[in-house]
Amino acid sequence: MTTDQFRALETLSGSGHSVHHKTDDLLAATVAGFTSLTRPTRHDSQQFEDLALPLLETATPRAKRQVSAILAQHDAAPRKLVLALANDNIEVSAPLLLRSPILKTGDFMDIIDKNGLSHARVIARRQPVDPLLLPLLENYDDEIIKQALNAEQPLPVVPVVVEAKEPEVQSMHYASAPATSEPSASKAPAGSPASIPSFRSANTQAQAPQTFATHDLGALSLTSYLRPALAEHLIDMALLIDNSLFRTALADALDVSYMRAETIIGTWPNSQLPLALKAIGLTAQDTYLILTAVLGTIHGEREQLREFVHIYRSISSEQASAAVRRWKADDVNEKLRNQLRDMAENATDSFTHAANSDSTIQHKKAQ
Repeated sequence: MTTDQFRALETLSGSGHSVHHKTDDLLAATVAGFTSLTRPTRHDSQQFEDLALPLLETATPRAKRQVSAILAQHDAAPRKLVLALANDNIEVSAPLLLRSPILKTGDFMDIIDKNGLSHARVIARRQPVDPLLLPLLENYDDEIIKQALNAEQPLPVVPVVVEAKEPEVQSMHYASAPATSEPSASKAPAGSPASIPSFRSANTQAQAPQTFATHDLGALSLTSYLRPALAEHLIDMALLIDNSLFRTALADALDVSYMRAETIIGTWPNSQLPLALKAIGLTAQDTYLILTAVLGTIHGEREQLREFVHIYRSISSEQASAAVRRWKADDVNEKLRNQLRDMAENATDSFTHAANSDSTIQHKKAQ
């Protein structure tokens, strides 16, 4: 490794231990402690609020998004903390605006008044909409709000107390029964799951022996406590009109860059999204719903749907985890290349500046 490469790696690793990183660690520990309580008291909620609220000022957007997704399902979340997150930018506030049982009609009115159309669009997705909010939402005369208000499928708002869970990878995944007979890609009809590159590559890898240990997927999000609500969170984001919200949620869940998440989603049938959702631990049903919402209609025939479910379940968590590791490694390599490129450009600029300075000095001496 050259000196320049070492410096670039040192810069990259050092950036991960900034003040923001330490704040995120403290926030993660605070959230984990609170969500581990089966029946938190008022004192517990107040203590959690006192600890977490100041941390939001220096926490990264990713950490705040993940805290928002966790607290959206919690019926004892501190009110001031929920309001602070609900008034943040839409990528942070969306889960709370959709599901939090803490927020009331007056809160939504204040949030809409402070934040405008972006927050109003998400609040309109919360069903059933309070009649007192209808005039305020309809005043925007926005097509997206109209579609949300006329939606037939309500979004359930169910308070859920997240119980403590051991951060073990196996408990975070649904069991996948190994396939007894894999469909051949050469014999698969066009449009069937077996003919899809992402499914085919995953099942081809199944033939190779796995020598690596199970990947610690607990590191893919703020804490493992997010996982019980992760499927609902991703579905919520997929059903919103703004596709960027789902991309951000996927990037957070996998701990990859936004651009990497966009590449993973791609377009059907070359999308790697099924592999990503398998790594997160979603069921075939949830995966199909998200694929349809994000990429459009995937399969309509019963036989193709059956084959989709069969192949999805045959992908092991180890295969999916290996894909996540590869995506994260690609992100690191991309950052390293960019860092080296910037260092080379800076060195060139410094050399040019020095050369120009020498020329100027020599010219003055000649005069």
